[in-house]
Amino acid sequence: MNNTRCLLFDLDGTLLDSREPIVDAVYATVQKYQPGMFAREDLLRRFGESFDDFFRRISPELPSGVTREQFFITYLDYMKIYHGEKLKLFPFVREGLEDLKLLGYQLGIVTNKQRELVLEGLQSVNILNLFDTVVTLDDVTMGKPFPEPIVKAMDFLGVKPDETIMVGDSRYDVLAARAARVKSVILEWYGQEKWQEPLPDYRFPNFHKFSEKILHVNRICELRARTRQT
Repeated sequence: MNNTRCLLFDLDGTLLDSREPIVDAVYATVQKYQPGMFAREDLLRRFGESFDDFFRRISPELPSGVTREQFFITYLDYMKIYHGEKLKLFPFVREGLEDLKLLGYQLGIVTNKQRELVLEGLQSVNILNLFDTVVTLDDVTMGKPFPEPIVKAMDFLGVKPDETIMVGDSRYDVLAARAARVKSVILEWYGQEKWQEPLPDYRFPNFHKFSEKILHVNRICELRARTRQT
């Protein structure tokens, strides 16, 4: 982590405690078009998958005539209901982001969520101003697990892969990080997982522990710089 200048964050399940409202919205949408296709627990395991990937995989099992646009509009309608009611930051996220910003790190959002909902969410919890770039599903051709969103954020911020860390909560974040040749951090807010390939480079139980690690590394770098000067 010594060379890190840029920290890119997934949004849902990483900064926002929003897994429940998102799963509620997806479940309600699927139930409308094909009742019983999924148990809610099945959707919890798919949390982090992009909308387009999810729809591509389930579309053959939907009734004929159900288009992506219909499905998406229904999903957005449910999201607007559940999203606003239950959206909240995980503990210490705002304070941690402010500390990292003060230390000079460039901060970005890289998410598989639609821009309208992303901006609404960031504004509602009052952290939008802390980010130097926001890359959403609407800004790329292929979302995570493809590397395009991370590469787009790095290009905008003018940083290299070895200067960047992707912080997320799912295998889609780890896959995208690996494809973009950046280090990956997983925050295990919802409990430890039994990881198989791909393995994240670092795992922390919460944002506080992650930011403590960054602060510790930063202090070590400062001490080494002072030592070289004396």
